[in-house]
Amino acid sequence: MMKGAFAGCKWCDGSGCLACQEERTKAEQRAMEPIFTADTNNPHDMQLCKDLLGRGAIECAFGPDGGGIEEVKRNAAIASFLQAVRVIPDESYGEAVPA
Repeated sequence: MMKGAFAGCKWCDGSGCLACQEERTKAEQRAMEPIFTADTNNPHDMQLCKDLLGRGAIECAFGPDGGGIEEVKRNAAIASFLQAVRVIPDESYGEAVPA
């Protein structure tokens, strides 16, 4: 591997290319973005949090048939999606209305 090559580069797979720095920057930015954030004043967000991080969810994810941290990440992505589609924009008025 060349000095400065990024092992996660989708173009050269770490052998060294001009896109390595760009790929490294993209990977660092992805790593810093949260999968799911919740508003503590919103009861819907708190229910999503409980479903995601509650005792039952953790026991299921890390139990004998669970998917571990990958299952938690997948569930967080689903919670984030549910959070995003909870409020559907009303195109006739141009404002968001609760779904």
